[in-house]
This record gives sequence, C-alpha cells and structure tokens, in this order.
Amino acid sequence: MKSSGPTQLGIVMRPGQMIRRSERPASQSAPDETYKTKASNLRQTRALSTKIFVKGLMVEAECGVYAHEKGHRRPLVIDLEVHLDTAVRSGTDHLAETVDYDALVNHVRTIASDVHLHLIETFAEKICEALLADPRILSTKVRVEKPGAIPGAVCSGVELERSR
Repeated sequence: MKSSGPTQLGIVMRPGQMIRRSERPASQSAPDETYKTKASNLRQTRALSTKIFVKGLMVEAECGVYAHEKGHRRPLVIDLEVHLDTAVRSGTDHLAETVDYDALVNHVRTIASDVHLHLIETFAEKICEALLADPRILSTKVRVEKPGAIPGAVCSGVELERSR
C-alpha cells in the first residue's frame, strides 16, 4: 500500500469487533484523548456469561422402549453445559458464589436412579428442568448418549438446549 505522506501506525477499534491495525496519514491521527477513551472502554469490557460444564459423565439408568431394555440398567453418557450471568460469581473465589458442578451431577444421578423412562429425550428434558430450577442458571445444554443402542454405531443420542 503506497502512502502519500508520513503515516502513524494506529489501532482502530469498533464495538463487537476484534482490534485491527491500520495505517492512517499522520495529519488525520486522532487526538490523544480519543485513544485514552478507547483504552478505558477496552478495560471496562466484561464477559456476558459464565459457562460451567461436565463432559462424559457416565451413569446407569433404566431407559428404553423395547422389552429387553426394561428392568435392566444400561450405561448413558451425559454432557452438561450451563450458562450463568457473570453477576452470579462477581469475581469472587467462593464456591457459594457460583453453581457447584457437583450439584449438577447430583441432579443427573437422582434422575437416573428414578423410575424407568422410555425415551432418552425424556431423560434429557428432566435434566434440563432440574438445572433450570436454579434461578442463577440462564440456559442449559444437555447431551445424552446411549452407547451400543444401534449395532455398528458408537452411540446414539439426543441433545437439548433450553433457556429462560
């Protein structure tokens, strides 16, 4: 890129965009006050949510519609993801100020030990309902895999996303 005069390497920032560098003629450079304001805005950015997750939780549950699936517990693999407003945690280092992932796992284990369910979709829905009962949780994603349910496939499953 050819310039017609002296240039200054500057940083151009726009809300919601990544910072990129551009060259602008020195005669068009912004005053120092503009850069101070932009730097101040950059320091004041905050995360929109906090994600807590558990991957690959193995539980056994009675789940299935076929006769050979009734009365037998079979393994299910669960992935959980919950989003919290960052105000919940507020930058502290105290477990009481956030959602404990052990509590999330206990919900799953309780549902898994409950009555026989025909569909893993129902199992996943019950998990979503239990997680969203906590008012600090804004949304959740639950994935339930049923290994060995389909011959020749690693697993079959369902993934649900729910929010308030």
